[in-house]
Amino acid sequence: MNTTIPSETNLEDILQQLQDELSDGNICVDHFLQAHQRMRQYNLRLQELIQWAIEQHREEKKLQDLYRHVAGWNASELIKELNKAGYNIKRNQNIKGAFDRQGYRILELIRAGKRDQVFHAILRMYVSFQRPFPEVLLEAFKPHYSDELFKVFLFSFLSSILGKDEQKHEQNQSGRANEEQANED
Repeated sequence: MNTTIPSETNLEDILQQLQDELSDGNICVDHFLQAHQRMRQYNLRLQELIQWAIEQHREEKKLQDLYRHVAGWNASELIKELNKAGYNIKRNQNIKGAFDRQGYRILELIRAGKRDQVFHAILRMYVSFQRPFPEVLLEAFKPHYSDELFKVFLFSFLSSILGKDEQKHEQNQSGRANEEQANED
């Protein structure tokens, strides 16, 4: 069975391939993940094309509405990816420690809208630990995103690094519940 979906395959063919696999009882999770990634790429490309169309036909309200819808969906996906990237950083204690030390300063730079300083501070951490700068994080710094959206992107990324570990949080909640139960008895 083929392990990747060829890059020249169109969206309808990708969906048909997934349907055929399901009909045959062969479920390849990687194919679903690849299809999702391909749809994400199509949506980003669609957003660029709609923006280009708006530049040529500014008075077309339907295009503007469609652009807001597609851009909103793409921004939502980017927020999820940034949050996931932040959680992945927690696995590397060195870079996590650097974010713990610099995180609140970076949060203040984000709040003030100082993109270049935020980029420099985060890049410096990655360079100092000889880690590649995440592509998804690079996307958040692109200038076509509004300052407000940039802030949401970076707050989402940092909140997953600086926030409590989910497992520790659940343990603390469980411990408190047990302690409250013991106090009631």
